[in-house]
Amino acid sequence: MKRGGPGLGRHGGSYDCSMPRSRDERLARNEASFRSLNDALGANVHARLSGPASADPGFVCECGNGDCEEIIVVEMDRYEQVREDPCLFLVKPGHEITDVEDVVERDDGYFVVRKHEEVADIVRETDPRR
Repeated sequence: MKRGGPGLGRHGGSYDCSMPRSRDERLARNEASFRSLNDALGANVHARLSGPASADPGFVCECGNGDCEEIIVVEMDRYEQVREDPCLFLVKPGHEITDVEDVVERDDGYFVVRKHEEVADIVRETDPRR
C-alpha cells in the first residue's frame, strides 16, 4: 500500500490542505492523516493488511513519514485503547520522532507515542472521533 506525498487529506478526517507552518505541524498532520485512514478502513481491509497467518488486524503505521508503508499488527482492543486519547499514535519501532513525541509504551512490533503539547491542538482538532 503506497501512502504519502501531496494531498494526504484524501485519507479522510478534517485535514487542512493548507501548507503546514512548521516541520512539527507537518509531522503532526501526517500522523493525524494516517490515524484517519486507519479509522476509515473496514474490518476486511484490516484483516488483509495483517495477512492470512494473523488473527489480529493490521493498521498502517501512524508515523510522521509520509512515505512510510509499514503495517502494524495489533489487537483491536489495544488499538481502541490507544485511540481513546487523540494525542497517542501507533508507530513501528524506529519510526518515533523524539523531538515531537515521546514513546510511552514499547511492545512487540509497535510503539505508542504521545505528541508534545506544541502540536497537541492539531492532533486533537483532526481526530475523526471528536
